[in-house]
Amino acid sequence: MVSGIKIVLSDPRGVEREFSKGIKVNMVRDMYLPYVSLTGEFVCDSAISAAQVCAVKLKIGSDVVFSGIPDKVQVQTRRGIRRISFASRSYTSLTAQNEPEPGIISDVNLSSLVSSCFVHPMISVEQNTPVESYIYVKTSSSLWQAIVAYNIKKQNRLPYIYGTNTIMSTKANSVQRSYSAERLTNEGFSVNTLNMLSQLHMRIGSDQYQYHYTNPSAADYKIVRTRYYELDYQWLHDIDKGLVYKAANSNRLRNVMFFEYTSFKNEQLYDVVGGTGTACDGRYINRVEFTADAKGARTCVYCFDDDLGQR
Repeated sequence: MVSGIKIVLSDPRGVEREFSKGIKVNMVRDMYLPYVSLTGEFVCDSAISAAQVCAVKLKIGSDVVFSGIPDKVQVQTRRGIRRISFASRSYTSLTAQNEPEPGIISDVNLSSLVSSCFVHPMISVEQNTPVESYIYVKTSSSLWQAIVAYNIKKQNRLPYIYGTNTIMSTKANSVQRSYSAERLTNEGFSVNTLNMLSQLHMRIGSDQYQYHYTNPSAADYKIVRTRYYELDYQWLHDIDKGLVYKAANSNRLRNVMFFEYTSFKNEQLYDVVGGTGTACDGRYINRVEFTADAKGARTCVYCFDDDLGQR
């Protein structure tokens, strides 16, 4: 049972208004996204201007589980009922919309990489991550792409968003989540091979392609999709590893298992599932989708059995 769901809107002066009538919300946390997303609508009994909405929060009880930028806000009145709809992403979405200076960044860790591009009062960063001797930032790369480059090189896994707006490199905050007391309303398994590559090649200069990788997952499906790459300086330190990562990226969501229950535990990415009696038990959580409307509240938890989800 989930109670006390409220939408909180802030105006340009930082004044907050809470709304709890006629709420419909959908919140998504996903390891492949540099932000948490929230869409929803609610009924408002008093006047409100869409132009005055400068921040969006989702509260459950006293806990703020989402805080972000109002990407879209619409106010409409029909048959005397004023309804506000919105779409919002957490402030960490800005890491995909800012570019660090291209070139080599030396002696870098997660916090120094982010602060070299910008400092934002609503974004926090995991501290004291290991220092990498250097990373290469490609021209027109976003800050998030640079963070991915750092994390793959140093941790051999992807970064992710924890809580509302914290950028994480490690799984330091991972906890066990037990669902033994929950009644599952749905469970399943899906396969996605839409972007799976089979052969990947890279070269240095204009000579023949010297580096090759065969994606073992593609053979099972008899998929033939070949890509040729010029030298990617991001992987100059280990070109073979770069090809393996490109193949792994093409295998995103290859196998996905999921379950749904009628409550919400504020699960975080890379928490560990237990007590469901499904294939998700013992696996990291890679996507959480929380929905609340007139039918009640429900959460769908996804575990990705691809090349990156369980690292």
